[in-house]
Parts: sequence; structure tokens; C-alpha cells
Amino acid sequence: MRVQLRTSPVVVLGLAAVYLLAGKLGLLLAFVHASATPVWPPTGIALAALLLLGYRVWPGIFLGAFLVNLTTAGSVATTLGIATGNTLEGLAGAYLVNRFAHGAHAFDRPQDVFKFAALAALASTTASPFFGVTSLALGGYADWAEYGRIWLTWWMGDAGGALIVAPVLLLWGQDPRVHWSLAQVKEVGLVLVTLVLVGLTVFGGVLPATIRTYPHAFLCIPVLVWTAFRFGPRETATAMLLLAGIAIWGTLSGFGPFARENQNESLLLLQSFMGVIPVMTLAVAAGVVEQRRTEAARTREVADTRAILDMALDAVIGMDEHGVITNWNPRAEVIFGWTAGEAVGKKLSEVLIPPQYREAHNRGLRHFLATGQGPVLNRRIEVTALRRDGTEFPVELSILPLKVGASYRFIAFIADITERKRAEERKARLAAIVESSDDAIIGKTLDGIVFTWNRGAERIFGYTAEEVLGQPVTMLIPPDRLGEEPKIIARLQRGERIEHFDTVRRRKDGRGVDVSLTISPIKDETGKIIGISKVARDITERKREEAEREQLVSDLKDALAKVKTLYGLLPVCAWCKKFRSDEGDWQSLERYIAEHTEASITHGICPDCREKVYAAGKLME
Repeated sequence: MRVQLRTSPVVVLGLAAVYLLAGKLGLLLAFVHASATPVWPPTGIALAALLLLGYRVWPGIFLGAFLVNLTTAGSVATTLGIATGNTLEGLAGAYLVNRFAHGAHAFDRPQDVFKFAALAALASTTASPFFGVTSLALGGYADWAEYGRIWLTWWMGDAGGALIVAPVLLLWGQDPRVHWSLAQVKEVGLVLVTLVLVGLTVFGGVLPATIRTYPHAFLCIPVLVWTAFRFGPRETATAMLLLAGIAIWGTLSGFGPFARENQNESLLLLQSFMGVIPVMTLAVAAGVVEQRRTEAARTREVADTRAILDMALDAVIGMDEHGVITNWNPRAEVIFGWTAGEAVGKKLSEVLIPPQYREAHNRGLRHFLATGQGPVLNRRIEVTALRRDGTEFPVELSILPLKVGASYRFIAFIADITERKRAEERKARLAAIVESSDDAIIGKTLDGIVFTWNRGAERIFGYTAEEVLGQPVTMLIPPDRLGEEPKIIARLQRGERIEHFDTVRRRKDGRGVDVSLTISPIKDETGKIIGISKVARDITERKREEAEREQLVSDLKDALAKVKTLYGLLPVCAWCKKFRSDEGDWQSLERYIAEHTEASITHGICPDCREKVYAAGKLME
């Protein structure tokens, strides 16, 4: 199994070794008791390790504390008590800082710096002196009468380690890289020299003996504040640690405002001073960094806003309360024809508003400034605007008023809707054509749900739009023709267009109606079929006329079938007047007519023949 670096035995043992070394150095200044010192760096080391590496490194702290005290004074039992207190102190401090002060990032904000000081330096550090002094007193290695004095020394040393050592380790541990420019490197050198000079001046015995006891320790504050403002918490904490080292050396040497005859008392006074200064300067540094982050974020936001406005598809125009243009983005240049340099500083009414509307604009602006109300603000409206070339065109306008101090600023978002208006007009004309059409124009989804229904459809099928929209189109199809729909859809999906498809559909009253369908697909922008358009023409009258025509033709055919006609040359005998048939027989007129026509012959006599017959009869008499 792979062992993580931060919980590996190497890390734990390394932490124990560092803790042991720092503890031994701190105990060199133990004057009130062998185990109690006013300077205790291991508290800061333990706290930083727990915050950076996690709670799992606590065995390293316990081991280091155990070895420090085992080789100092007391028994194994008292050493276990002291090590337990040291470990619990670090765990409690790390937990409280993680819980309430953003953990290792406690020095990013001033409020978290104060929380760190209260929780990690003042509160949690009471655990170690309690366990330690109590263990020593119970084991007979400390006098109960000295309990309070030893406890205070122990606690002051731990608090100083948390305030001076822990910030340096935390801040450099999170960001060990140096990002200084050449100018900053020079300034760092100047700060370092100044800090050393001030430290030696205050704590190194440079001042005359007559003023050494004056409260001139506060001369250290300006250089620390300088560091806080010019650099940040990391450099400030480092400067504080350096100054603390100089101050401890000078105080132990008998120099500085905190030097007393008793070295432990001197160090306790120094620690009181050194405990206040880090909190103040680190809070200042955190505040400066936070302000820089805020300013950087605001700068980025302004830059992002500017980039957004520059890339906006709408014109974005700023105007002050005097009606003067203050901002003009690139889209405004395209729409109106004025460059930003030409437009900014001019009256908006003279640049964008047609002459006939300028007085109304000025009146509305005055009304808003007087009452705080405006009918065209905070909503979208359509108005007429003016281009540089004098042409007027429709725009969609929304105006947002912004209160800036005691004055107002206005931001206008303007979209050229010329093409949209043209499209709306085309759509309206198309809708009017559809509505006025005598044909039924029906739109349906691929699932067969009707979503458009014109007046022609109402007339042909008898349903109103309210009755049909959202209903399946199968309500119009007779049961014996339901199979037509899947075939139609399949043909459309193959890319076919169906024209003049004659079929029968069903009206609201249940009667069938003959229709001729023209069917085409409805496609989206990608060419995908999303619906079907049907144009149905009522061909009932045409079908009736066709039926009548067919009936007439049929009747004529039947009549013609019954009619026999004579045509062509008829062979007749010149003497007897008989006719020769197609078979070659000679027939009398009566027989020939009877066989080739539907006529019948009756016999009579014409006037001429009557006279001849009568004349012949008289002669015979």
C-alpha cells in the first residue's frame, strides 16, 4: 500500500526531531523552572505542522515533546503528562483555527488574524501549562506555591511561539516561491537594514543609558507596518521573527526597555510586547492583501465587463443625467455610424433621436430627475432611432437608471430590429395568406398531433381550431384509410414531396369529403424533419363533375351501341333497284333497310305515282 508523504514515518520522525531541537533551544531560557520557559518555539512548529500536514502527524509532536522533557527534568510519568499537554495544545489550536479561522489561510483576512490569535495563541495554549505544571507538581518536581508563576511563564512562552513562529512556517509553507521584482528586492534589502538598525537601536544598547528605559520600543512598529503595506503577511511575519530574535538577545543582554534584574521577568515583559505587535501588523498586512485582491478583482471585473460590452451584439450606450453620452461600445458604432470618439461627449438626443421625438426625450429625462419615475425605464420598448446618415430605423430599447452618489447614470441597451420587423411583416403576410386560403392548411408533428389549423380547414372539415389543436390528425381519417399515414411519413423521410394525393377524409359530422393532398416536410435549421405540412383541397365538386361526365360518356356509349348507320357506297342495280349486301346477295330495298338500320318501312304512294297509277287504270278501262 502506498504511504502518503504527509503521514509517512519519515515526516513524523522529522517533525519529532525538529520539535526536539527547538525545544532544547527554548529550554536554554528556562529560569523559573527547568521545564518552563518564556520562549517556546515548538508550539508554533506543532501548530503549523498540524495545519499544513493534517492531524495525523500528531505522533511526531508527542514524540518530540516526550524526548525534550525526558532529557530535562521529571520522571517518565511527568514527561508523559507534559507531552500529552503539548500534543493536545497543538491539536486543539489546529482544530479551532480550521473550524473558525479558515485554517492555514488564517492570515488572508484581518478578522481571521484576530481569530487565530484568540483561539491558537490565547485559548488552546492553556492546555499545555495545565497538564505540564500539574504533572510536575503531582510528581514532586515543582512547588505548588510556584504553580501560578510557572504556569504563567509556560503559557506566555507557548503563546509567543504560536504568534511569532507559526505564522512564518504557515505562510512560507503555503507559498515558498519569491515573486519580487528587482525594485522589490532592493526595497526588501532596505527594509532588512532598517529593521536591524531599529532593532539594535531599541534592544541593542545603542541608545544612551539615560533613555534606555524610555518606551521607545514602539519605534519598531513603523518598519513592520511598512513591510505590511509594501509586501504582505509572509514578509511581515518574517520581519517580526527577526525582530523578536534581536529583542530576545538584547533583553537577555540587559538592553532595551524591558530589561529588568530578573531575566524571566524581562522576557515576560518582552513577550507581552511581542505578542501584541504581531497581531496588529499581521492584521494590517492581511487587510492590505485583501484590499489588493478586491481591487484586482474589481479591475478584472471592469476589464471583463468592458470586454463583454465590446463583444455585445447590442449597442450599449452610457448617458449622464445631463443627457451627455459617456460610453459608446463598438456595436453602437456599427449600428449608428458614429465612432466612440465622435459620439462620447455629445447630447444623446442630437445623435440618436429623430428630431420629432427629441422634446419628448428631454421632457422625460427632466421628469425622471424630478420624480424618480419614468415610463420607459427598466423595460423593453420599440422606438425609432436615427443613424448618422439621417435614416430612421426601428430599434428595441431598454434603459437602466443607476444611482451613483447624488447623481444618476443611465445605461441603454439598443438592438437594431430592422430585419426582425421585416421578418415579422413577411410572417404576417404569410399568416394572412394561410388564413385567407380556401384550402385547408394543417401542420402536425411527426407523432401526428395537429399544431396549426387555418380557416380553410375549419370550412372543409367543420372543426374549429380550438377543437383540433393538440389532437391527433387521425380524427380526420376514416378507419379504412388509416394505413395511408405511415406510408406518407415514410415517403417524406425518403425526401419525397407528395402532390395531388387524392383521398377521402372525414368531416366533423361524420361525412366523407374528397380531398387532394399536397404534403411536404417541415425542417429545422439543421435540415432535420420536425413536422409535416398538409394542404388539403376540397375536390368534392370536381369528383361530382367527373362522375357526371363519366355517366354521360357511358350513356352515350350505350346509345351508340344501339344505333345502326349506313355509310360508304351502296351497290344498286340500275334496272331493278336491288341492293347488294356485304355477303354478295341482292336484296330488295325493304329487306336491306331492315337488316342494316333500326328503321321499318311502311308502304304508301306519292302524288306523282298516284297520278300515274290512276291514269294507267283509266286506260285499262
